Amino acid sequence: MGQPEEIVEVHEETPWGLLETSLRSRWRTKLKKNRCSKDCVKRSVISIVPALGWLANYDIKKHLVGDFISGCTVAILSIPQGMGYGVLAGADAIHGLYASFYPLLIYSLLCTSRHVSVGVASVVSLMGGSIVQSLGTEFYTMGPSVGNFGLNSTLESANHTAPHDIPLHFRVQITMAVTLAVGVWQLLLGVFRAGYLAVFLSDYVIKGFTCAAAFHVCSYQLTLILGLRNVRQKNGPLKLIYFYYDLFSQLHSTHVPTLVFSLVCITVLLLARIFITQNPKVTKRLKIPFPTELIVIMVATLVSYLMDLENTYNIKIIKHIPTGLPIPQPPLQSLIPKVFFRSFALAVISSSVVISLGKIFATKHQYKIDANQELIACGTANIFGSFFHCVPASAGLSRSAVQEAAGGSTQLVSLISASIMLTVLLLFGKYLEPLPRACLGAVIMVALLNMLMSVTEVRRFWRVSLVDASIFLVSLCATLFLDMDIGLAVAVFYSLVVFAFRMQYAKVEEIGRVRNTTDRFLSVKKPTVERIPRLKIFRLYGPLYSGNAESFAMKIRKSVSNSSVSTKESPLVLCGKALPEAAPLAQTDGDLEDTILSAGYDETLTSELGEGIPEAKSPNGFLVHAKQGTSVVVIDCSAVSFVDVVGTENLKFLAKDCAKNNLTLAFSGCSDDVRNTLRFSGVVPRSGDEVLSENLSTTVRHFTEKEQPGA
Repeated sequence: MGQPEEIVEVHEETPWGLLETSLRSRWRTKLKKNRCSKDCVKRSVISIVPALGWLANYDIKKHLVGDFISGCTVAILSIPQGMGYGVLAGADAIHGLYASFYPLLIYSLLCTSRHVSVGVASVVSLMGGSIVQSLGTEFYTMGPSVGNFGLNSTLESANHTAPHDIPLHFRVQITMAVTLAVGVWQLLLGVFRAGYLAVFLSDYVIKGFTCAAAFHVCSYQLTLILGLRNVRQKNGPLKLIYFYYDLFSQLHSTHVPTLVFSLVCITVLLLARIFITQNPKVTKRLKIPFPTELIVIMVATLVSYLMDLENTYNIKIIKHIPTGLPIPQPPLQSLIPKVFFRSFALAVISSSVVISLGKIFATKHQYKIDANQELIACGTANIFGSFFHCVPASAGLSRSAVQEAAGGSTQLVSLISASIMLTVLLLFGKYLEPLPRACLGAVIMVALLNMLMSVTEVRRFWRVSLVDASIFLVSLCATLFLDMDIGLAVAVFYSLVVFAFRMQYAKVEEIGRVRNTTDRFLSVKKPTVERIPRLKIFRLYGPLYSGNAESFAMKIRKSVSNSSVSTKESPLVLCGKALPEAAPLAQTDGDLEDTILSAGYDETLTSELGEGIPEAKSPNGFLVHAKQGTSVVVIDCSAVSFVDVVGTENLKFLAKDCAKNNLTLAFSGCSDDVRNTLRFSGVVPRSGDEVLSENLSTTVRHFTEKEQPGA
């Protein structure tokens, strides 16, 4: 009767048995949760529209005041950002305001995060504007046959086109197609439960990319600040270098009134930043952030209107902001295939920012978010916004921080902010028409100073890890000197290569026992650590897989071969290497030095030959150690996460080599998964539920006690 029970028990320990058990438990859990009932239907609806859950349980006394103040603050901040980033995205200021209303409204109903504010974002707008610029130049130079725009003029060069040369309605159509493509990508990632893929971009890649992107953004604002209207933008690699070459060649055409106006705006913004928004004494007294950007925009608009800056000084202004809401219109189908794959990098960056910000605030306020639902919410928001002339929307770093700092605790903040934006679009948009475009450029440049200053973090990265610092620098330089999407691809590829090399060359060290202790084991390179007689103990940090299995086994073979490998004989060992059999000491005729040097051994004797080794002297004065033989080679697997099939095959070959030399290969500190892999692959005997066996133990100490005299 005992034998069948043992068979069943072993079956459950196999990978297939564990998988079967796991699937059964998951299906049982899902069936219990998804039984047809009112609660099941309610949970399903709330999972699709999470707003129904928190609105039904909303605590008015606890959250309403903070949410209202936070919503008003975010709306005030969204007005200048929407106008500035709308122009940056390749469209116009009004389209940035649209993106601060429609996507925000949809996202607040479908998201699981309570503090993320969705709308225009600097990096996303810049990447979207780059696509609009390159695609607009490519199509517009082909004439009226492309896209049915009815355009009869062509440009002199497809690679040197200023943004204002492309008609606004043409740029808007491309922007709508880009927004739709980004939304479709995000929705697909969310539906197929691929939300975790967005966070595979390391922080060093993101920081390097955003720092370089901020430099791109600030560079393109120089044309607005200097009032230059003939600076061409080149698409593709090294476009920033060509841009600055053209910019410096056009400096003699700087519009002085525009430059003076820009410098005044920048000075006011910087002074307010130093003495108000970044002054701890002032911020402690202010319950809400000081709306510096909005005040500057309002004053600049008033000055422009009273002084008639456009006609008097020829300063370029916004000129036209339509009042009301746009009529829903689908993006042109002919443009969607052209922008779909170009928008993938933009969708990934946008998704990673949304998920990262959501997780940061969720951890801080102790609630959970669903990364896949966040992608579905963002994707749906962008798809919906594409029908209303919106630029691509994403999470705003500054707005989200303001929303949380101002006391917002639910997504009602976004609904309140959207309501205020609706009022601006319906009633007050026309009053912003006299605003100089140079003011928007100044607002954007000052707002991105913190992102630009992140380049100084390379010092901190360099002190912590040279490899991680190199990832940051590669991401930064590739994005600066190549195009945005190419730079991101290079940075991601380099980070993956670094990860692969780190995995392949996992750290392997020989460990010994700390002097005067019984259970502390550290690297033998430390002065307080001593080797254990008749034992060789190795510790691997990381997984043992196809990438590093062979090199790991070779390191052990090399280290063991540098000492005696026989328990029966104790050959003479010099410099950690056994003397060749062809030149034993008895046949050297006293000329030991010539024999050793001719065999390729170093003159310096090794100091790592262990304790208790008898010494002898050759006639020439060379020290010779008769080292005791190693009997057990122990691999400490306490830091090994997993072992694959290739790893087990290399361990089998290593065990056979050890057996030929009268050595025992043993393992300690294995996790359950690693131990099962070693058993089922035949590396160690399958001993049922036994934890301790001849070559398998939970601790290294087990083998050290066995090798003690009298053990």
